[in-house]
Amino acid sequence: MGSYILLLHLLAGLPDLQVGRLGRYAFAPGYYLYVGSAFGPGGLQARLRHHERRDKPRLHWHIDYLRVHTDLLAIWAVTSSQRLECHWCAACRQHPRLSIPVLGFGASDTSCRSHLFYLPDPPPPDLLAEIILAPVIALGAGEIRLDVYT
Repeated sequence: MGSYILLLHLLAGLPDLQVGRLGRYAFAPGYYLYVGSAFGPGGLQARLRHHERRDKPRLHWHIDYLRVHTDLLAIWAVTSSQRLECHWCAACRQHPRLSIPVLGFGASDTSCRSHLFYLPDPPPPDLLAEIILAPVIALGAGEIRLDVYT
């Protein structure tokens, strides 16, 4: 169980992508951060394996529709019993370099405005560390494990 951030790169823009029942949206070329969690069956490792695959027999989550067109550059994952995704979404929303490309993206089971964030240029490594670690430290999340996959 835990929370994670996917760092995705979209080389060419997508002018009209259907995202499940959410609707059709344009996605600019650049870098996307997707914030998620895994507290169900299979846990964090199963969810990350799902996101690593571009080709999926069935597109289930909003991110699956975008993932088909992106390169997965890194995964930052925190193993913890505490749900961190909304704290991370709040940190992303407040960060001056990040914007929300689609309201409601990935947020059907939370009160967050979006779980997807955009920046046109590659994020510096300290950006992800700042977003992930600040809420973990502030919350006193207890024992955690941070893993970074590239």
